[in-house]
Amino acid sequence: MIDVALKNVFRQRVRSGLTILGIAIGIGLILALGAIGEGLNKQIRESFGDIAGVIDVRADFENDEGISDDVIEGIKKIDGVTSVVPVGEYQIRRGSRGMGGMMFRFGGVGGASMTFTGIFPEDQDYLIGEHIIAEEGRKLDESDDREYVVVLGSTTAENQYLNLGDEIEYERREDGEDEEIESYYFEVIGILEETGDSSIDEAAFVLLRTMQELEDDETITSLKVRISDVELVETITEDINYYSDEVMASSPLSMVRNMESTLSTLQMAVYGIAAISLLVGGIGVMNTMIMSVMERRREIGVMKAIGATTTTILIQVLEESAFLSGIGGLTGLMLGYASTGIITQYTTFTTILTPELISLGLGFSVILGMGAGLYPAWSASQLDPIEVLRYE
Repeated sequence: MIDVALKNVFRQRVRSGLTILGIAIGIGLILALGAIGEGLNKQIRESFGDIAGVIDVRADFENDEGISDDVIEGIKKIDGVTSVVPVGEYQIRRGSRGMGGMMFRFGGVGGASMTFTGIFPEDQDYLIGEHIIAEEGRKLDESDDREYVVVLGSTTAENQYLNLGDEIEYERREDGEDEEIESYYFEVIGILEETGDSSIDEAAFVLLRTMQELEDDETITSLKVRISDVELVETITEDINYYSDEVMASSPLSMVRNMESTLSTLQMAVYGIAAISLLVGGIGVMNTMIMSVMERRREIGVMKAIGATTTTILIQVLEESAFLSGIGGLTGLMLGYASTGIITQYTTFTTILTPELISLGLGFSVILGMGAGLYPAWSASQLDPIEVLRYE
């Protein structure tokens, strides 16, 4: 019966070809859009994977004394916390150009602002990432202890026109009648590679101990808390906030999940568009099979007259419908695969054609074809051979 079904499918080649094309376009569209969505999800996970497992802890707005050592030690003991990195932030403003390179002044008037992020060298890999390398120069080292050195993110270096070996002037105003100004020059010893993470690309990392001694202030105003499992982010964030009123804890994971939720909504919308296309293809299958049954009424009547059962006729027409949609599904798979390759090559999108997407596309095409062929198959199986042979 299979060879008969295949032969019947291609009796009207143009009509069958157009029907197959309609299904193929719908399946190809689902695969291409699904592959784009999977690629975007992967990019989001890779871009925010490192920071999603980091909780930002800052001193409460009403807390002028910073985060105490007791609170830091208490946070370290919370289940799931792997490390607690103290961070200091020091705002400076752009001044003038000097012999040593681009110069910046602390607390100046006007110009582009810049922030020094003070960290301990041993905490550098926790905050920046061990896999992030210096594109020029090097990263901070424990041998730099108490030295006036700075490592810049790629965006900061580009926007501020800073190069390796340039110096950044940091001015500190001494309290007194004459308001003496003392300058400190930080040498650029490294420029990090571009990461896509603004908290790194737009930063300027200096030694926290150097800044504490320079400012004569060991107050810790913020922490970066790394955890063992991203799934524990919300729980540990709540635990930190509950543990002390001195601090406020937050995590970028909520932003990541909002982005994923928005992307899922967009995917559902485009899947809906693709489903409409498939529905049109299903109507095409039904129309093709109805026309095929109408054209073969005499043939079906003869088959029933010589002993073909209702079930036999029903199965044969359903087989024809399944073959029609199956060929459309395979063609759609090839279209989807080709389109994802073109998208990846000529755009910034990364597409991922997963086995689940392929199975979904092929399975949907067969189910669609079988569903669309039910009415024509039932109609053919109910034909009365005597009435058919009388009028045909």
